[in-house]
Amino acid sequence: MKWFNSARFVEPGPATHGTPPDADPSRPAVVFDAVGKVFGGANEALSGVTIDVARGEVFGIIGRSGAGKSTLLRLVNGLEKPTTGTVRVNGIDVGALDTRGLVALRRRIGMVFQHFNLMSAKTVYENIALPLKIAGVPKATIDARVNALLELVGLVDRRDAWPAQLSGGQKQRVGIARALVHEPGILLCDEATSALDPETTRSILALLRDINRRLRVTVILITHEMEVIRDVCDTVAVIERGKLVETGPVWRVFGNPQHDATRALLHQPGDDLPADLAARLRPLDDTPAADGRVLFDVRFTGEWRDKGSGEPSLAALAQALGAGGDDVRFVHGGIERIQGRPQGRLLVAAKLPAGGDAAALAQAARSHACRVEVLGYV
Repeated sequence: MKWFNSARFVEPGPATHGTPPDADPSRPAVVFDAVGKVFGGANEALSGVTIDVARGEVFGIIGRSGAGKSTLLRLVNGLEKPTTGTVRVNGIDVGALDTRGLVALRRRIGMVFQHFNLMSAKTVYENIALPLKIAGVPKATIDARVNALLELVGLVDRRDAWPAQLSGGQKQRVGIARALVHEPGILLCDEATSALDPETTRSILALLRDINRRLRVTVILITHEMEVIRDVCDTVAVIERGKLVETGPVWRVFGNPQHDATRALLHQPGDDLPADLAARLRPLDDTPAADGRVLFDVRFTGEWRDKGSGEPSLAALAQALGAGGDDVRFVHGGIERIQGRPQGRLLVAAKLPAGGDAAALAQAARSHACRVEVLGYV
């Protein structure tokens, strides 16, 4: 496949698409510096938000409805101006730009919307070409760039179709192509997958990740879908009531959330103790039944690596908790991988050896996991 750059086809290789000629590759693409935003004199949408978005990364922003996510995103392309603080894109203060400067900035920043925002009376080709036509770009350049974009998003055969003839996923691919038509260095995604089914969502996320890697476009997305952050983002920021409460690599924030708002957003039904185990759980100071076992809550957060393989060793964990065999049972949970790091939770029931101490077993097991807690007898 051939890729586009300034209306010239170039063979695949080190891309320059996402980096403006005057941009320092070591400098963040976007900087929010103590940003505050107040609407109507009293409604504080953002307060003291400071974030650096590294060039070439996929940066996710999550938070409850009304937390300020969309306002933060709109500050990047100047659709909103901060009340306090500054937003800098490639080192340029967005709030200080005049109308002409904002027009130039927005041609370096693409925007993908939740509901596609396609013009129903224009074909796929015409929808993608429209920003270039408005900008007065020559027809030959428009043809070359739009055709390259159609190939990039997999819609060559839908070039002359109308939006009404497209599926939701195809409409969003048109939206992505249109957002890339000025060859931006930054792509903003406002709930870009929330109107799509899970299978289509996965295909759109794969496309966004491919665009990010091949073209080195910095992607900033807001979403309420945690799987979107987990599957595609490098870094995540959590916004709560207009304030930044947590940020970091996705594996770290998902594996060991520090703020109550983050824990609430990431909470899954499987995080709770299963009802049947909860009904049978007894305090440690109760006398256990003859076949009773101690229930351990074992966590892998991605911060620990086994010295041998880099993966959790269930055999070593079982040995630390008992004599092995039927004395140790894995009763609930699982392990997944986020950014190449094993994470998850296991509930382990182990028969306590004669004269054994549950706290001592938990301490021994911590050599093979990130956290181990004693929940009681089952």
